[in-house]
Parts: sequence; structure tokens; C-alpha cells
Amino acid sequence: MASIDAGPAEGWKPAGQKLLFTLIPDETVDDAYRYIVRVEENGTIISKIYLTPNPTDNAFFDLSEVIAGRLEVDSLKYNTTSTIHSFHNKMFTRSNDNLKRYRLKIGYFDGSSEFLEEDTSGYYYLLDGYEQLSQGLFPSFSDYYGSASTKKVWLTDREPVNNVIEVSAGIEDDGVAAFINSDDTGSAIVNLTIKIYDTLGSLEDTLTYTVNSTNGGLVPTTTWSDLNNDASLLYAYVYPGSLSAITTALNNVVEGWDYYDVIPSTASAPTGNTLRIRNNCRNTKNEPVQLAWANTRGGWDYIRFNGKKQKTVTREEKTYRKIVGDYSGSQFSLAPSAREIKPYQLEAKETYQLNSVLTIEEVTLLQYCMRSKNVMARIDGTWIPVTIQTNSMQIEEETVSKVFITSFNVELAQIIRC
Repeated sequence: MASIDAGPAEGWKPAGQKLLFTLIPDETVDDAYRYIVRVEENGTIISKIYLTPNPTDNAFFDLSEVIAGRLEVDSLKYNTTSTIHSFHNKMFTRSNDNLKRYRLKIGYFDGSSEFLEEDTSGYYYLLDGYEQLSQGLFPSFSDYYGSASTKKVWLTDREPVNNVIEVSAGIEDDGVAAFINSDDTGSAIVNLTIKIYDTLGSLEDTLTYTVNSTNGGLVPTTTWSDLNNDASLLYAYVYPGSLSAITTALNNVVEGWDYYDVIPSTASAPTGNTLRIRNNCRNTKNEPVQLAWANTRGGWDYIRFNGKKQKTVTREEKTYRKIVGDYSGSQFSLAPSAREIKPYQLEAKETYQLNSVLTIEEVTLLQYCMRSKNVMARIDGTWIPVTIQTNSMQIEEETVSKVFITSFNVELAQIIRC
């Protein structure tokens, strides 16, 4: 018999880390012996792997190597082709590709026969995020469980201060904030409460959204189904321009709004950090650019560039030499405008230089954008996929400066056809 001797604790985790299991035998191991590891994803076996025992007769299996690339922070709204960041008519949308459930089924081969299910692991709910080696072998993810007001909850690389995560946004900015929505984490997030404050510090309005199907999600107690796993990770449309009710409420504040708090809660008590959206007034002479990227926690983060953007178009072509003249007539003719060098493959690319004055917190956050494989930008009101062209940046983590003049280059991740 083969069995799992050690591994990561069951539960919710980013997939991008060492998910290492130690396999041990319960019988004599000979040269023909092989461990068999089958990986189950949402109820379906996706991989069957044979491992040779090491000199101590054990074997080590890293689940993260098998599932690499199978998860992705959602860029589309649930079951649609609409960009996730754009305006939505409900508070929540569910996940398409950012959450799957895995478990291992362990067996062995004795040289003649396979024994496939000698031991089975618990369930692992994995999302598209990362942990660094400096965090150790099995770092805890429990800070993102909505079980107390001191829990971070929101899947962002922004760090809370006194249990408040502060975000700067303008009235037209779109965006979502992701959180885990499952009672097996101890989550008690029943509502999102939005409290709007004016520039004098007075509470002007309160909006409350229950986590249910009417508002685009499902209640935390929804039973997991391998065909309906998307309810356990939600994206909330809490940015000013992403939900009409929020936009309307902000525009109705007579003194002008200063900030609003988004509070995950039960019917009566907070169950996670407050997400504070602070008003970022901008110069209306030019259209701002909002940059979004999939972060290390499995959600989206945003920064707005208020400065004037600079667009550059570059072209690439391949040419061939064409025989000129008309050989079909009784007399040879040659037009003076005949093209002897002609392109047969022509493509163009668009590059944008984004400019802004950013705070030290925003510049520090931008380093996570540099490391993201999924970056988008809202340019001239439309969300487009981009790749990063700025290959290095200096992060001053200890400085007396409060703001930085910042330029950041991105390229449209689509070929312009010509």
C-alpha cells in the first residue's frame, strides 16, 4: 500500500507555490515499484503520474507542477464575453477560470499490477495566485478568510493600515475587488455595506448588498459542486463607475464625496478589513488611463495615470521583388508608377507611454504589475489587453518624497493588421 505521509494543510491556497506531498510505502519496495499519483480536478482525473522511489523508499510530488497554467484570474464576467472591469448591472460576478478543486489519489505499481486508490488526499481549493519561497514551504492563507474584522479578506497586494485598505479612484473608474465566499473557511460574509462620506466627514448615504443570486453571487453556504464551483470566489463591483447605484449615490452628495467604505459583514458585525475608496480628482484636460493587473493573491489591482498619454505606432514588414512590366501584349509596356518592391507581410504595433504623479504607495504597488502575466488598460474608455514594455523600475521604499513623477510603457497585446 502507498499513502500520503505529509503535505500542505487542506483548504484555500494560491496555486503558484510548492504544493509538496511526501509519499511512503507500507510494503517492501523493489526495483519495479512505482508510486502512482492521479490528480483530480473538479471531479475529473486530469493526470496520472508514476514516481520512482528515492533511496529512502519515499517519493515527493509537487501538485503545482501539474496544474501550472490551468487557472487564470478572470478577465471576463461570468459566462459572458464582456470584460470583467467594465460597467456591470449587479454587485457581484462569479468566477469562470480562477478557482478549481483538486485532490490526489495515491496508488502503486508492484511490477505486474496497479493498485490505484490506496490513499486519497483532502480537497484543495486553488486560485491563480503566488507565494514566494521566502514565505516558507506552506504559508497560511487564512488572512483572506472572512471570519473577523481583522482579516484582510480582499484579494489584493495592497496592505491594510489599522484594518483599512485604501484605494484611490475617480468617479469614472471601473474595477472589481475579489474575495473568497465559502463557509468552509469560516467566512460569514453575508453583506457588503457601502458607507459614503462627504468632504466634511459626514455620512451621506448607506448602500447594502446581500451576497445572493439576485445580486450576482451565491450565499456562502452553497454546497460545492464540481459543475458549479464558481460561487466560492466573487468579484464585487465596488469602484465608482462600475455600478450605477454607486455612481448615482456619489453624484448626489451635495458637498462632494471624499471617500466611501466597503465593509464585508454579517447582518450586524464586520467580518473583514474595510476597503476604502478615496476620491481622486483629476485634471479634465486629458483622458486618464486606468491600468489593471492580475495580482499575486488571485484578484485584480488598479492604478490610474492622470497625465497625458503618448501613443507610438511602429510597423514591421517583409517585402519581395516583383517583375514589372506587361509581357502579354504585342509590345512591351512599363508604367512609370510600377511597384518593383512590394510588401507581402505588414503589421503594426501600438505602444503607449503612461504618465502620472503617483504616491509612494502606488509606486510600490506598481512592482506587482511588473510581475503580472495578465495586464489590461482602459484607454479612451475601452479595456484592452497590454504587455509591459518597461523592463525595470526603481522602487524607493524609504524616502522623504511623498509623490513621484512616473512614466510607464505598455504595448497593445494585439497585432494591428494592415
